[in-house]
Amino acid sequence: MHKEPYMVSYNTGMCWLNRVLRGHWKRCVNMFRMDTTTLLSICNDLETYYDLKPSRMIRVIENVAMFLYIITLGRQIGKCKRDFSIQVKLLADA
Repeated sequence: MHKEPYMVSYNTGMCWLNRVLRGHWKRCVNMFRMDTTTLLSICNDLETYYDLKPSRMIRVIENVAMFLYIITLGRQIGKCKRDFSIQVKLLADA
């Protein structure tokens, strides 16, 4: 039996997030219930004052965006996994 890799999307979480942040301002508000500058400010505060650290494969802004995406839109984890998928190649290079 040939097993297919689970997370093989070419669209990494950061690519998806950049499209949302650089797109129309209302898209960011609809997705995260805040504008781009507020989201970036919160991420900066979490890193600076609360010592939130990125992991090897995910940045702080991706963590915060996933949290807000799930909470504000009531998304299921499976949908979030598809949106914030990581390329298998990236996992192999790490």
